[in-house]
Amino acid sequence: MCGDILLREWRITEVLPCIVNPDWKRIKTELSDDISEILPYLNAIISDAVYNPNGKSLTFRFKGMLVSLFPRAINLAQVPSLEEGKEALNELRELINKTWERRGEITPVYEKRTLRAKDILALLPKTNCGECGLPNCFAFAMAMVRGQKKLADCPPLQQYRENMEALKELLKTVGLE
Repeated sequence: MCGDILLREWRITEVLPCIVNPDWKRIKTELSDDISEILPYLNAIISDAVYNPNGKSLTFRFKGMLVSLFPRAINLAQVPSLEEGKEALNELRELINKTWERRGEITPVYEKRTLRAKDILALLPKTNCGECGLPNCFAFAMAMVRGQKKLADCPPLQQYRENMEALKELLKTVGLE
């Protein structure tokens, strides 16, 4: 590793279609360097991040896309186009490297940040149908945060595979499902 550069490059390993919107993509990458050391620093500066120190992952929204950082990978979901995905990956590399350069000024946060109902709600179908046994999707999201409901309890969500996968990944980062 040279200088204060933590992440030299990323390489796209897979581009998958979005099930919900066929014009959108899911992008999986492989990283040239291990970024696990920077995750607690990013956890400190990205207020809406969901951090799992045991699983070494950080998940957050970036430019409308769902981003999951792992020691040697970045996964993007709900990506409008491959070009926008590549731009986001370059910006994320820059964010990682700038944070690494400034790590002496940042107090890392090693604790797991909890998943909030609004994080779940953002990925639910928002039909407020009541099929889960609750009056609306917000109540369902609250019940999920408390571990009282599971993804399978929301029948309309089964039709939104991309959101279902994103929720599974989010829930896995906090050990809920």
